[in-house]
Amino acid sequence: MNPPPVEHELFLADYIAMFVVVAPFAAIFFVFAFYVIEIIYLRNYKKPLLVFANIQFKNLTESQKHILAANFNFYNNLKPKYKRYFEHRVSMFISNYEFLGRDISVTEEMKITISATYVMLTFGMRDYLNPLFKTILIFPDIYYSSQTDNYHKGEFNPRLKNIVFSWKHFKEGIDITNDNLNLGLHEFTHAFHIQSLKSEKATFVLFNESLQSLFKIVSNPQMKQKLIESGFLRDYAYENQFEFVAVLLEYFFESPQEFKTKFPSIFLRVKHMINFNEKYFITSEF
Repeated sequence: MNPPPVEHELFLADYIAMFVVVAPFAAIFFVFAFYVIEIIYLRNYKKPLLVFANIQFKNLTESQKHILAANFNFYNNLKPKYKRYFEHRVSMFISNYEFLGRDISVTEEMKITISATYVMLTFGMRDYLNPLFKTILIFPDIYYSSQTDNYHKGEFNPRLKNIVFSWKHFKEGIDITNDNLNLGLHEFTHAFHIQSLKSEKATFVLFNESLQSLFKIVSNPQMKQKLIESGFLRDYAYENQFEFVAVLLEYFFESPQEFKTKFPSIFLRVKHMINFNEKYFITSEF
């Protein structure tokens, strides 16, 4: 007599096989659906659906946290929950990019302050790492660039995939908080601006669409004249669109109250560009 078929085992095996076949297609469908829904949400509400999505966290050492606390009021003013996200992103930045010194030794302070400057700029963005550069190159002071045949304090070179800083001037940008000069913010904004023109990820779409809205406001003859005559922005902002955006971000972080008072419509567009929601993650009003 033949034994009865093991129906339960076959039934379970069928389900496992179906799951293995269907799961990849289901995952692709949900990823695409999330992308479409988020783009619609982004265009209506000027912010992504989700910013902080990581489950695991990379930690900084106590000495690294001390460097952060000593140099960044932005970090100090974060709610405890978001300090943890900030630390994670600083650690991720250090892990993903190479730091090289030219006639100077790379220190922990350099790594932390450069990384934290980038994280501060992109803290409202989910896809914050930028594939357009791989190396942070550090000189002790003003340096000669064979690429431009000129001397620089800093530059973003997409062809060589690096961002270059004079450490002296980068550090001045961190230490002097009321002159609207921040070399790190300036060069990192250039890199983010260019990536926003290439990428279809929500983070970069938001940056670019808000930027186009900003340009429409600034192109209004009355607004343009008011902006220039006010003397609020330094002259270098009017070199071209890229310099204009980079200078705006320096002023946004160093003189937010004056910026918001004098040019509220421009200030709002900059907030949208980087999804900066101070009431969400900062303990005191920005």
